[in-house]
Amino acid sequence: MKEFFSHIICSVNAVFSLILTIGLIILTFTAPDKALSSLIAGSSNAVGFGIKLFSIYAVWLSVLALWRKMRFDHFLSNKIKPLLKKFFPKENETCYAHLAVNLSANLLGMGGAGTPAGMSAFAEMKERKNKATLLVVNSTSIQLIPTTIVALRSSYGATTDIILPTLLATILTTICGVVLVKIFVK
Repeated sequence: MKEFFSHIICSVNAVFSLILTIGLIILTFTAPDKALSSLIAGSSNAVGFGIKLFSIYAVWLSVLALWRKMRFDHFLSNKIKPLLKKFFPKENETCYAHLAVNLSANLLGMGGAGTPAGMSAFAEMKERKNKATLLVVNSTSIQLIPTTIVALRSSYGATTDIILPTLLATILTTICGVVLVKIFVK
C-alpha cells in the first residue's frame, strides 16, 4: 500500500511541476514583468490558505481524537454496521470501526480529518471491490454539513448558503460512483 501511495504522490508532483513550468514559460514570454510578482503573490496566498486549512484540520483532528477516547467510534460502528456490511461486505470489525470514523467525519464535512481512519480501513480491507467503493465514497464525500468549506468561505467573507447544493451534488456523485464500482469492478 505504501508503494501505491508513493507512486500516486510522485505522479501528482510531476503533474504539478509540469503545470508550474509551462505556466512560468508562457508567463515569461507573454508578460515578463508579471512573472516574478505572480509567483511571489501565489506563494503568499498559498501560505495563507495553508495556515487556514491547518487551523481547521487541527480542530477536527482533536474532535476525532476525543471521539476515539470516548469510544464513540465503536458506538458509531455498532449503529451503522448494518449499512457498512451492505456496502463493504466480508470485512473485519477493526475495518468497520475505521470506516465508521471515516464516513462520519465525511458526513460532518471533516473529510481531511477523517483521512487517517480511511487509510487504516483501506489497509484492513481484503476485498478489491470494497477498496474501490471506499475510494469512490471518499472522493465524492457525502457531506451533511460541509464544515471545512463553510469555515474557509466564512474566512473570506462569503455569505451565501451552500449546504443544500453541496448535499445534493455529493449524494448524486456518490450514488453514480458506487453504481459504477458495482458494475465495473470484479
